[in-house]
Formats: sequence, structure tokens, C-alpha cells
Amino acid sequence: MAELLTRKDKKQISQWIGRDSQFELLYKISRDGMSLQRFHELCDDKGPTVTIFYNTDSNVYGGYLSDSWGSTGGWCTDQRSFLFKLHSAGNWKPVMFPYASGHSHYKSGNNGPWFHSLPSFNSDSITNKSAEGYYALYICSLFDGQRYNMKGETAQSVANGHNNVTDLEVYLVKDGLPDEEMESPWRDSSEWNSQTFQELKECVANYEPLEEMKIPEVNILLIGQVGAGKSSFLNTINSIFKGGISSRACTGSAENSLTKSFEKFRIRDPSTKKYLRFRICDTRGMEEGLSIKSEDLGFILDGNLPNHYTFNPVEKASTKTPGFVKEPTVKDRIHVVVFVLDGSTLDVLSEGVVSKLKDIKSLVVDRGIPQLAFLTKMDKICETVNKDVSKMFTSSVVEDAVNKAADIIAIPRSHVLPVKNYEKESQLKTDINILALTALRQSLMFADDFLENQYELEQENSQTLNTRD
Repeated sequence: MAELLTRKDKKQISQWIGRDSQFELLYKISRDGMSLQRFHELCDDKGPTVTIFYNTDSNVYGGYLSDSWGSTGGWCTDQRSFLFKLHSAGNWKPVMFPYASGHSHYKSGNNGPWFHSLPSFNSDSITNKSAEGYYALYICSLFDGQRYNMKGETAQSVANGHNNVTDLEVYLVKDGLPDEEMESPWRDSSEWNSQTFQELKECVANYEPLEEMKIPEVNILLIGQVGAGKSSFLNTINSIFKGGISSRACTGSAENSLTKSFEKFRIRDPSTKKYLRFRICDTRGMEEGLSIKSEDLGFILDGNLPNHYTFNPVEKASTKTPGFVKEPTVKDRIHVVVFVLDGSTLDVLSEGVVSKLKDIKSLVVDRGIPQLAFLTKMDKICETVNKDVSKMFTSSVVEDAVNKAADIIAIPRSHVLPVKNYEKESQLKTDINILALTALRQSLMFADDFLENQYELEQENSQTLNTRD
């Protein structure tokens, strides 16, 4: 039977313990039964453990013991033990309750995992699962605060005043980094083969904007911090269609943004000698104290600024800017915005950059433009992905980074797409191509969503005018 403790739970408990830890499921009451013999066979003398209670009100709580469980010994003291709660009524609300004083746990062949202030079952309370699907565990001294500092919490606030559980698990806690690769993917993906690559490439190559809008191409705007990989993504897409590593946009490591101007790149398909029906728009990278101005960005989103506009660190753009488009049409506007984030720096993003990202998102949302996020450099934080890019969606490290990026930008997790740009490679690789084309295809679909909305708006306005006439 599958374990219930999530990676997020394990990571939190590891932080409380104070070291990277792996968790091995030893005992599970729904699998092994409410059996004292089975509990002690599986858990005695194994070393540090964490016991998790899952009660019927979606509260998840438990205790950590650095000592081993055993069948003899009576009351014992473990000053490194602690109690905790992880979820309250299904909501993530982790709190650790440290050891205070006195005996902390009880070792006896007549007891299951038994903390003072968090009992489970003993020889007097062995029962089968109830008709309602729970196990009724002891509630005497439940979170009474006598041995652990409850920080103002009570049995009522932690467990709704009862200890009826749908499951109870005991995990062995071992030193070591958590496993990066998961048994099943955290996101569905197509097969990592040449057929998938060709299908994606043809889909992008044959893309045409919404016919009713009568525009030649859609505009995809890339925004992100310095060095995140905006220009590298453009080069990756160009390389895929060119059939070899190329460098249309200037890339590399630098303290300040290498992109100094607003550039609307077109991609040409050599097989047809025709340009594809989208432009990838590159902008100056964001950095502390020196980023694209909100006024400049607003003009870009609205289609006012011309291609090749050079950003001025001192002055913002205005209606007097050479080439300024005073009356832009739908074809001039940005149709989808992509935030490009360096996945290896999410934990150290400065407050200034995060604030700027939120300001930009506000401008984008006000205009009804769809947003995505591309998460780059996953190979730098996940060795599994570094060795095999096709493991992207079975990597727990990547999933955690996607969740974090979604929180930073405040968009759904499904709108965050991990990609791998060409950097150290000298030849094209199918796995890298699939990731990049999947992200580009999603961008084109979102651009069409924007065009659909614009078309409906135009139709409604037209009908309103006809009604007035």
C-alpha cells in the first residue's frame, strides 16, 4: 500500500530534525493491522523514527523519536524528540512542539508507538477498523502540554479533540538526501522519441493565428531576470528548425543584461524557406536597481514601441520616441507573456526582482494577456536531469521548483513549463527539442486564446454599434 507522507511533509520534518533525511515506511496500521506484535517486529531497535497520525477530520500530526522503539524499558526520556502537526482540516499548517521536560515516550510490548501527550494503542484497546472506516486510538493526555511545549495549541486545535485515525504510519529516519527520482511522473508527458519530436515540430511549423483576426503572426514576449535564459530559449528554437546549434541572439554570462534593445525575432523554416507565424520578442533582463521601466513595458505590451527599440536606463519611452506607433492594432500587440525564471536561483531571488515580477504581472493581467513561465537550468539543481533530460517529469526536485515558481508568479502550476536550453551541447538532442517545442506550442495556444477573446470583444462591440444605429 502506498505511503501517505508527502515529499513536502518529509522536507518539513527533515528541517525540524536539522538534517537531510530519507524516510522508509516500516509500519502502517491499515496494512499491518492494529497489532502489537507486528508493530514491534517491524519497528523495534531500528533507530530514529517518525510516527504519523491521519485522523478523520483531515488533521495530520505525529511525533519524532531519536531513540529506538522497544518491547522493554518503560518510560524513557529523549530530549531530541518532538511532536508536531502538519495539516489542520486539510490545510498545510506545520508547527513543531519541542520537548520540554520529563519522560517523553513509553517502551513496552503491550504498547504501540506511545509518546507522552500522543498515545496510540495498547493491549487494552486493540480493535478492528470501525464500520465508519477508522481506528479509535487513545486520547488520554492527548497534546496536554505536560512534556512538550504546545505553543498555545491544544488537542482541540491540533486534532479536533479526538484520535480517531484512518491510518497511522511509522517511518525509519535515515541520514541522506531524499531520492530525486519518483516512481511515477508528477506531470503527464508524451513519449521521449523522434516521433513525438517530429509531431511537435510540425505542429509549430504549421501554426497559423486565428484566421478571423487576419494578422500575419503572433508576438510572444519573454521577460525574466538577467541570465535566466530568455535569449538562449530563442537560440534553442532557432537551432531546432535550423538543424544545428545556432546563436541568433547574444548570450553568455554577464553582470548586466546582454540584451539592450527590444527585438522581435522571426524563425525561418529552411525546408520551406518561409518564416513561421510567430515572433519571439526579447527584452532587457531584470536586475536589482536596473530593469525595464514599467512605462516601457506598457508600451511594448500595447504595441507602441517599434522593433529594435533601444532601452534607455535614464529616460523612459514616450510618444516622441522614434518609430513610436501611436495607433497600434492587434497585430502590433503582445499576445502572450512568458516569464523566464532561472530554476537554480529561485531560493535566492532578491526582493527587488520578485517585486518587479509582480508589478509586471499586474500590467499583463490588466491587459488580459495570458501568462506562462519557463523554468530553465533544472539540470543545475537536479543531477538526475543533468544525466537524462527525459527524467524531467519524474524528478521531485523539478516538481518542487515548479511549485515554487508558480507561487512566485502566482499562476497555476500547469502554466509553469520546465525547459532545457542548449548551452554545453554541440549537437541537437531529441529530449531537449521536445521540451522546448512543448513550451512553444503552449505559448501559441495561449496566444490563440488571447486572439479569441479579442475577436469576441470586437464582435460584441460591432453588435452594440449596429444596435445603436
